[in-house]
Amino acid sequence: MVRATMILLCFLLLAAAAGRYKAEVSVREAKRELKALEDAKAQELSMIKVLRAEVAYLESPERLAKIAARHTDLGPLTGTQLMTADEFVLALAGAPAQDLAREAPAGDVIMQALAMAEGSGLD
Repeated sequence: MVRATMILLCFLLLAAAAGRYKAEVSVREAKRELKALEDAKAQELSMIKVLRAEVAYLESPERLAKIAARHTDLGPLTGTQLMTADEFVLALAGAPAQDLAREAPAGDVIMQALAMAEGSGLD
């Protein structure tokens, strides 16, 4: 009876040791994966810093001003470039002013735009 109990306890001890070994191996593997993820995270954060620096350089006003001066003829806005709402409606319609005046009350830009849309078939 004592031998059977001793053998049973030895098997229990062996099973416990195997379970502990398996748990330690899985913990080591999880730590290794966690370390790999932390390294990947650090690498991604450094890449984000590099990309932010590149964006800051690309969006710098001095650089954009140089590019604009080299490739475009942009300048400050002048009064001749501005349109009133009525002029915009006329330019959009391409119709003489008297045609639009008959369809909508004078000064009502929204009604003029609606009248133009109905007349051009944009419904």
